[in-house]
Amino acid sequence: MGATPSIPDSIDVEEITNNTGLSKKQISSLWTRFYELDRDGRGDTKGYKGYLDAVDLNRVPKFDENPMAPRLIKVILDDFGSDARLTFPQFVYFMSTFGQCERGGHEHRHHHHHHHSHSKRQSSIPATTSNSASQFVTKSPLENVKYSPDDTPKTRKVKFMFRMYDIDRDGRLSKEDVQETLKMMVGKISDEEASIIAEKVIAEFTDDQLNSKVSLETFETTLKTLDFNDKMGLKLLK
Repeated sequence: MGATPSIPDSIDVEEITNNTGLSKKQISSLWTRFYELDRDGRGDTKGYKGYLDAVDLNRVPKFDENPMAPRLIKVILDDFGSDARLTFPQFVYFMSTFGQCERGGHEHRHHHHHHHSHSKRQSSIPATTSNSASQFVTKSPLENVKYSPDDTPKTRKVKFMFRMYDIDRDGRLSKEDVQETLKMMVGKISDEEASIIAEKVIAEFTDDQLNSKVSLETFETTLKTLDFNDKMGLKLLK
């Protein structure tokens, strides 16, 4: 097996530290996890490609047992990666928000940095909206759910969760979105059963208004009644 090689010089650890608030020790630990998942085309031996794809992510222990894993992997790669690949900086950025990493004594400062770097190194930050303050009322539903440089980690988690369920990516949760999610989660469920459950779910969010769609604002307000931080700390790669 051998020891994990050190982080390549082509990866700017200082930039990742500034963007995520994680310590270099934490980043080094994440590099070990990244390298262990990064396999060559055969999938049977470690062979550094420099990115993770859907096959790599599906090797996360017990991940393949989760019926929502394909959807989760798709959203991770779509939202945090590029071209269905997740580079190490992108991996660290995702894990710093969702992997229950305690920030290494740094304030969350990445929103002051990532619009100013256009070097050959791939940015650790996914595409974002403008860095004006997030105001639901001034943006379209689709703009609301895009990640913004000004998002707090909690807001980013809410958006990620919302985007998991927003199957058609229109910025609103519909009965059809919930139905498709139920089919992924449950597997063997009839369209009629899924429809009934989906209607009830949407009704919970919209105070029983028929044919309503759930906005990000409504979704976030409803989540405030839950033990949010515990539920959204994705125990990936622990």
